Amino acid sequence: MHASVAATAVFLLGLIAPSAFAGTAVAPGGWRGWNNVHQMPANGSLLHDPEAHETHIISSNGTKLFSAPANSTEVPQQSGWITYASWLNTNSAPISSFTTTWTVPPAPKTFNGQTVFLFNSIEPSSGNAILQPVLQYGPSAAGGGQYWSVASWYVGPSGTYFTPLVRVNPGDVLRGVITLTMHLGNNYSYVSQFTNIPGTALSIGGINQLTWATETLESYSVTTESDYPQGTTVFSGINLSLSGGKVANVKWSVASDVQDGLTTTVNTDGARGAKITVKY
Repeated sequence: MHASVAATAVFLLGLIAPSAFAGTAVAPGGWRGWNNVHQMPANGSLLHDPEAHETHIISSNGTKLFSAPANSTEVPQQSGWITYASWLNTNSAPISSFTTTWTVPPAPKTFNGQTVFLFNSIEPSSGNAILQPVLQYGPSAAGGGQYWSVASWYVGPSGTYFTPLVRVNPGDVLRGVITLTMHLGNNYSYVSQFTNIPGTALSIGGINQLTWATETLESYSVTTESDYPQGTTVFSGINLSLSGGKVANVKWSVASDVQDGLTTTVNTDGARGAKITVKY
């Protein structure tokens, strides 16, 4: 789902507009076809069936509401990852919990239809899916506008899934958590949520192990520096735990768009109490 900084610079210059991709909507990871975009029902969940190669939306009472083939070859037209920190888990024990705390920034001074995403996330080693609690400014496939909102997203081979947007305000403190709920063999189950905001939990089961953790700024249709918030966003209280109580030796790597002044700095490294700052 990620891309090189060079590949994302085109968005900062405003050379690609959402209208360039008819029939698509912007989502974390790039523009997606509307036919593969799905809002989750309240307290619903996702279940991937590896034998049937399908992903099912399950209601809160266990009813199967929708099934999508998990063989989509859809590739985002362009990824808008701008700057981020990341760590790949190569341990035998999977990541059991990934927690990040940050504060909703002030709104950008200008609004030109841009979309700004801020999130912690985990991807499988294949990079063909992503699970994330996302702070969003501007429009996306989930809705939104000239305000901040949050939702959890799963984007994978079978489509794009998200919880309904919940509006938040500058200064609100967010706590994004991705938790491994169970695993059997090569089938893993997770839940992504803002633990202090009801209605943002997205559960998914039967997927591959999630191994690549990130703290990310992603954006689309940014045309001027003031389309971003001013100052910095600090991802703090970053805690990564492994199953079985094993301790990970975490060293965060960074990717920045230095040319445009968008950078990520690791202030405190490690698996416990890490701190990472994104500068706009």
